[in-house]
Formats: sequence, C-alpha cells, structure tokens
Amino acid sequence: MEKRDGDGAPRVQPFYVPPSLVFRQVASLFRFKSLTGWPGLSRWTPDVKTLFHVAAGAVGIGCFGFPIHPVYEVTAACNLRCKHCHARGGKPLPDELDTEKAMLVIRRISEVPEFRMLVFTGGEPLVRPDIYDLMSYARSLGFSVVVATNATLITQSVAKRLRDIGVEGIAASLDFIDPAQHDDYRGVRGAFHAALRGILNAAAEGMYIQINITLSKRNLGQLEELLRLSDKLGAHVVLLYQLIPVGRGAEIMNEALSRDEFMKVLEKLKKIQSEVKPVVVPVGLPEYFAYLHNGSAPPKLSSILFSGCIAGRGMFYVKPNGDVWPCAFIPISAGNLLVKSALEIWRNSPIFRALRDRSNLKGYCATCKYRDICGGCRARALAYTGDLFAPDPMCPLVKEELRAESREKH
Repeated sequence: MEKRDGDGAPRVQPFYVPPSLVFRQVASLFRFKSLTGWPGLSRWTPDVKTLFHVAAGAVGIGCFGFPIHPVYEVTAACNLRCKHCHARGGKPLPDELDTEKAMLVIRRISEVPEFRMLVFTGGEPLVRPDIYDLMSYARSLGFSVVVATNATLITQSVAKRLRDIGVEGIAASLDFIDPAQHDDYRGVRGAFHAALRGILNAAAEGMYIQINITLSKRNLGQLEELLRLSDKLGAHVVLLYQLIPVGRGAEIMNEALSRDEFMKVLEKLKKIQSEVKPVVVPVGLPEYFAYLHNGSAPPKLSSILFSGCIAGRGMFYVKPNGDVWPCAFIPISAGNLLVKSALEIWRNSPIFRALRDRSNLKGYCATCKYRDICGGCRARALAYTGDLFAPDPMCPLVKEELRAESREKH
C-alpha cells in the first residue's frame, strides 16, 4: 500500500527503490571515469551516502548533471543583479505563489514516482521569507533537497539551519577568478568573497557542494582556473553552463561562445577532467557526450547511461507561478500545477512527449549517430532559430557542409 503524508499526498520513494537506480548511478559514474580519466573517487567515497541522496532518481548522466529531477524556481527576487540571469532576477514577480499554494505545488510534484530529489532555485531562493518552511515541507514528503543559490547569504548560522532541516547540499555560482570581474558580472560589490564564505560554510556542515559556472567570452580564458578553484573548494560536481540568450542573457547574446570556442571547451574540459576531482558536466553543450564517445563503444550502448540534452526528458522546471517548462531555458509552458497534475504534465504533455522522441529532431541532429546521447541543445535551437527541434546551430562537431545544407532548409 502506498505511503501518504498527512495531506494525502504520496510520499516520495527512497533513492534505493528500485535497486536498479543505484546500479545505474554507479555504472554511469564508472563509465564516465573510463571515458575521461576522472580521479574523484577518493572525494566521492567518504560522502557516498549524501551523494546517493542527492542523485535520488537519477538514471544516468546528462545536461544539468543528471536526469531525472524537478526544479522549483520559488521566486524571481534576488539580492544580486546578474547580467546573464535567465529568470531576470531582482524583484519578486506579481504572480508568485504564497506559502499555501507553493506547498500545493510541491505536493503535486511528489505525485510523480520518478521524482526523488527537489532543487529550490530563483532568483535567490534564500530571500524568500518562507523558504525554510517550503524546504521542510519537501523533506517531510521524502524529497532529498538541494538549494541552488548565489551562496552570498549562507552564513554559518544559515548553513547550520539548512543542515538541521535536512537540506543535502547547495549548488553555488562562481563565474570569475578575479573578484572584481565576478562582482561586476553579478551586479553587487563583495559578491565573490561572500560566495566563497557561503560555500565554505556549507562544506563545514558536511553538505554536498556543486559549483555552477556560466561560461561566455568574458571568462573562457579562466575556465581551467575556475575548475581548479572548484576542486580546492571541495566540490563534488561542477555544472558548466553555456551562456544561452534567454532572459537577461538575450541582452548579451554577443558574448555567447562560437562553434570554434565550443570545440576548445570540449578539448580543454576532457583534459582537465582527468586532473580534478569534481565531475564536470556542461549545461547547454550536450555535444560533450558525443565528443567523449568518439572512437569508443557504440553510442547506442552508452545511451542507456548518457542522455545529453534532458529538456522534457529529465528536467521538470517549475516557475514561480506554477507553470512547468521542459527546461530552465525553454520558456514554453506545458501546464500549470495549480490546475493540472504534475503526473499528467510529466507523462502526457505534448511538448514533453515530443522532446522525448528524438525522431522529431531535424537536419543533422536527426541523422547524427550520437543523437541518443546528445540530441543537440534544444534551448539553443529555439533561441537561435525559433524552432525547438531544429539542429543545434552551434554544434561544434558537425561538418560545415551539413550546416550549410541545414541553413538552406531553414
């Protein structure tokens, strides 16, 4: 008989049900190690219990780190003013949900059997007055909880409070080695040093540490230093976001990387990964998984463990008003959780179903032998072409003649 909480909501299944999930997580990690030379087992092994909780529900490795997990953007309010923010963080939006309705959203998310871990993000989630109540409620339903934050507000007491209510970890943002550059990009003086303190405070409480880096022309030359700093900070994972022209990012579209620069990222990332302990996964560059598999085992075999783009396939992104997007960078609503069940959206939404079927891809993405482990960045395809299923216009691996042919068709 299914366990339910006091409100009648199904309780979230633990990370070890079914046991095949744990097997897939371990298999994914060792496959990743074989492809990259990743040396991080010595860091991961002592924290394995926490890491299994954080990876709850994961069925492999893909963009945003792993599928499957829901993300709840609880507010657009933020104490920073980042130039690239997809949520245009700053002031709260007028239609953000109150505590009761936000809890309803969380309860409805818990009805999806595949969802085991919930990420709270923003804006800056820690500026929302009831954020601890929301995270505590998610924990009471059985969710593992991670908070995606700029980390500037994580004092020692905040870190302790997060740990006391059962938050498993943080995903903190760092974009530059130079404090002045970071502060300029983030729009507030002192943001760099405050973020470092916040990360160290969370680490001191034994929390999982993830570093999020947004890569653009501004900081491409600092990539290696940023990854080595993340390593020194004890990060378990680094998500290497590519600048996608969505939200305020559209205002600095000229700073997005070119195809040639993406190629340099792939080459450098594979080299550095063999030297740093965090698992580094690009976001918005699923071609990395194709690059890693070039000349190795048949891609079809690895598609069991590697997903590439997880828009609609592993990402369930909830906006502050309850709208559900297939990705943080794909501003298309698949329904609203105040009027539709999460299970109905996850399983039957036309856009989610279309994104899961890669036969819907067009051009060179449709015929690529790495389609199943890459799929191209759907958010970038939409942002650059207006077509969610167009071939990724910035794919660094496709031959020029195929690009030209695709341009003629579009």
